[in-house]
Amino acid sequence: MGRSVEQTLRSLMLRYFQSVRVLLLGSYRELGEPSIELFSSLQIPLMMFTHQLQDVQAMECTQPPVESENQRSIATLSAADNVFILPEHAEVGVVLVFSTKLYFFNPFHAEENEQLLPFYIRADVEMSPSASFKLNIFNGIPIRCTVFPRNPTLLPWDSLPESFRSVQYVQQSVQASNGSGGLDGMVLGNLAVAMNFTAETMDASDRLEYGYRLMNDSYVGSLGDLLQYRTDVSFNIRFMKFYDTHEIEFLHPIYSDQLCILSPKSLEIPQWLAIFLCFHPYVWASFVVIGFVGGYCWYVLRRWGLRKVRLYRQRLRKGDTAQCSVLSIELWLVLLGASSTHLPVRMIERLLLIVFLIANVIISGTFQGTLTTAFSTKSYYKDLNTLAALDHSGLPIATSSRSLLDIFGNTSLNPLYQSLKGKLQILNESARHRAAYQRDVCCIERYSDVHLIINTEYIRPNGQPMLHIVDECPRVYSLAYIVRKGWPFAPLFNAAIHRFVESGLCMKWYYDTEDALILQKRIQQMIEHRDEPALRKLTVVDIQTSFYIMAMGFFISLMVFTVETFIGRGE
Repeated sequence: MGRSVEQTLRSLMLRYFQSVRVLLLGSYRELGEPSIELFSSLQIPLMMFTHQLQDVQAMECTQPPVESENQRSIATLSAADNVFILPEHAEVGVVLVFSTKLYFFNPFHAEENEQLLPFYIRADVEMSPSASFKLNIFNGIPIRCTVFPRNPTLLPWDSLPESFRSVQYVQQSVQASNGSGGLDGMVLGNLAVAMNFTAETMDASDRLEYGYRLMNDSYVGSLGDLLQYRTDVSFNIRFMKFYDTHEIEFLHPIYSDQLCILSPKSLEIPQWLAIFLCFHPYVWASFVVIGFVGGYCWYVLRRWGLRKVRLYRQRLRKGDTAQCSVLSIELWLVLLGASSTHLPVRMIERLLLIVFLIANVIISGTFQGTLTTAFSTKSYYKDLNTLAALDHSGLPIATSSRSLLDIFGNTSLNPLYQSLKGKLQILNESARHRAAYQRDVCCIERYSDVHLIINTEYIRPNGQPMLHIVDECPRVYSLAYIVRKGWPFAPLFNAAIHRFVESGLCMKWYYDTEDALILQKRIQQMIEHRDEPALRKLTVVDIQTSFYIMAMGFFISLMVFTVETFIGRGE
C-alpha cells in the first residue's frame, strides 16, 4: 500500500471513527507502522484478540487489493481476511478495516448479507461523497425525542413566519422533526434525514419542560422522562451542568452562551424635567457660580479703577457706583446673550467683558443645542448596567426554572454574589413577562436569545424595548442535548452533530430563524402604525416648562411688588 493510501486511511479514521467504541481491524501488515501506534493516536482502548466469523480461520491476507469502486456487491468476510477486534462492547456503526477497504456494519438491515457495506480506499477517498454513508444506517427505526415549545430555539410550525416556511430546507427539516422549527427542531430534522431514523416526538409527560429533582429523589419534566425510559433524547438544548444525577450524559455541544439578567427598562423622563436633566448637576452649578464669580471680579476691577480716579481727582462716570449684585446680573445678561446697560469704559473691564462674550458663544450654543435635543427626543432614566447597581436597586431576581438557582454559584465567597443569591426566587408564571409589565422583578435569560425575545415580544409601539440587559453576565455555559448514560447511539449522534457545528449550519439555522421572526415583527409594526407621521411636530406641551417658569416669575414678582408697596406706604 502506498504512502498516500496510508495517510488517507489515517485521515478517515481520525475524521469519522474517533467516537466509535468498537473497531474491527483487518490485515495491517502494509500500513507501514505498528497498529498500536495507529490506534493510540485515535485514543481508542486497545484490547486485541482474534475474532472468527463463520468458522473462518485467521490468516494473512494473500489476495491482491481491490481498488475498483464498482465492485460493491454483497460484502462477506473471506478466509483471506485477518480480523482483529478492539472492543469495549458491540454497538451500531462497528467498522471493519482491511488493507484497502472498509466495512460499515449496519445491524438495521433485515437481511444479514446486507449488514456489511464495503467501502474501497483510494488516495482521494476522503473527498468522496460516499464517505458520509456511515451516518445513514438507521433504516428508518423510530427514535423517541422529547420536545417542548421554547422561543426561539424550538417553535411550532404555525408560529414560524410564512415567508420562512416557504424555504425548502426549512420545510424538509420541519417535516422530519414532526412540525418543530427553530434551532432545536432543525437539528432534530436534519439528524433524522442524515441518519435515516424516524423522530417520534412527544412533550414532557408532566408539562414541566426541562425538569428537575424533587425532594423524594424522583425526577420530573423531560429529565424524568429520560431517566424513566419514556424517551431516548431530550431535544431541547440546555446548559451543560450537573442536574443532580450521574445517569445522563451530554451530546456534542452546539454553542456556548451566557446567562444574563434582564431588568425592567428605565422609564421615560417627563418633558418638564428633561430640560433640567439634560446637563449634569455639576454643569448647572458651574454655570450659576460663573455668573456670581464673574460679577464679583468685575466689581473688584471697578473698585480698583475708582482708586485711580480718586488719586488723580478724575470725574466719576456712569455705573462707577454700581453694586456687586448689579454687576453680577449684568454679567448674567452677557452670558445669556442679552445686552448690558453698564458697558465698561476702562480697558481692563473691557478685557473681562470680552472673555465672557466669547464664553457666551460656547455656552449659549451648547445650551440651545442640548435643549433642542431634549425637546425633540425622548430621554430615559439610567438603566441598571452592573450587578452592583442591580443589588442596590433591591429588585428580586425571578425565574421559573429551578436549575437556574445556581447562577451566582453555590459556594461563592463574593459578598455581591451572596447578596444577589438571596434575591433569587421561583415564580410559577413567566418571569420576563412580569418584569416587562409589572416591573417589580428581574429575570434570567440566555444572552443569545435576548435580542430576538425583546424585538419580537417586549417592544413598545414607538420602538423602545421594555427590558434591559445588564452588561455583566454572571455565568457562561456550553449548551447541548442530553441522553441516558451509555446510550449506544450517542457516538453516532455526536459525529453527526459535530459535522453540523463545525460546518456552521447550527448557527446559520439559528440566525435565519431569528432574522425571519424579527422581520415579521417589524413588518407588523409598520402596518399597524403606517398612518403615524415619521416626524413629530413640537407642541405647547413640549415647551410647557418655559411657561411654568414664566408663570412662577410673574407670581414672585407680584409678591415682591405687593410687599414693597405696603412697606413704602408704612414709611
